[in-house]
Amino acid sequence: MGILSPDYEMMDKVSAVVDEVNAWYKAELAINHDIDDIQALAEMLNIQTIKFQLPIEWFVYDDKRATTTEWLSAAACTGKMIKNGKTLHSNHLEVILWENNLEGKWGPITFKELVMQMIGHETIHFNQFSRIGYDRLNDLKSGHQKGLQLFNKTGEEHDYMQCYLRDPHELMAYGHDLAAEIRRVSDPAKALRNPEAFKNELLVYEQYRDIFPPNSKPLQKLLSYAARYTECS
Repeated sequence: MGILSPDYEMMDKVSAVVDEVNAWYKAELAINHDIDDIQALAEMLNIQTIKFQLPIEWFVYDDKRATTTEWLSAAACTGKMIKNGKTLHSNHLEVILWENNLEGKWGPITFKELVMQMIGHETIHFNQFSRIGYDRLNDLKSGHQKGLQLFNKTGEEHDYMQCYLRDPHELMAYGHDLAAEIRRVSDPAKALRNPEAFKNELLVYEQYRDIFPPNSKPLQKLLSYAARYTECS
């Protein structure tokens, strides 16, 4: 399967949004004695997102997450709209800021890196929707949906994660994420050859290794995608 690129135009706009919001939020922290207000951060993001006319909505949840390093997560959503008598398909993102993980940890550089990585991941899904064909999407089950079905039968979180992470569309999108993480380490070429040595710095690789052994097909496919995205950067 050929790799798909993210929506770079959207990423450029999101980059401008995050730069402006980071500046606002740093000023807010200075006034607020460096005490985080994640609700305020989300409100700033929503204001700027509307200004740039981006199909993104930001939410704040205070649920506990299995991983304390998970600052945010997102879902690529698609819907239909009628315009001039024609049915059009529209994509949008729903982004969750995990309040308990962000409080006391927020930093502008890391936050922007994670947001941009997330936008790359989710807009690859948008391009996958287009390649599959929107009329066929309802007939296909995502890795998330298959994982939920299995989880409802077994009650095992591990079963859900296996279905979700081995999904071909997730492998491609996470391969893009892993390439971004590899580019940030001290020796990217070595990290690509020997990701085990950089496991603590490569969160995507670590997530997959928690579920799959080193020589498993999903992990090898993930690394193959990461290599291809690294070559394209």
